[in-house]
Amino acid sequence: MKQQRSCRPRGFVSVFVLVAMVGAVLIATASLVRVTSQSRHSARNASQPQVDLLFESAVDLAKSRLESQPQYDGETWQLNKADSGLRQSAKVVIEIESNTDPNLRNVEIVVELGDEPAATIRDRRTWTISLPASEQN
Repeated sequence: MKQQRSCRPRGFVSVFVLVAMVGAVLIATASLVRVTSQSRHSARNASQPQVDLLFESAVDLAKSRLESQPQYDGETWQLNKADSGLRQSAKVVIEIESNTDPNLRNVEIVVELGDEPAATIRDRRTWTISLPASEQN
């Protein structure tokens, strides 16, 4: 008895299903990447006021330390979530460098806000501040 051959090649349905699954996985991956990106952006926007307050506090601290100690070169402080009232723990690094003008100092501040390394917000800002009049030459 002869086998009848069908007009369609064998496995066509399997190949079609496989291609459809690959397409679905690519679409799902793209959607997941987009949702993750939006989630990080939302978290950053929610934490931005805390970051701004930490920068403001660090600049005020640097100015007051330079008033009392002209040779002040910076410091690092760690804020625990429980002790500080912040939603996340934070680390602030203040570095003071001399300027070409002897009456000015460059202040670089780095703020790291977050408990998880992958979700930590890092921001760096630099200011140039003048020394108090009593310390100027």
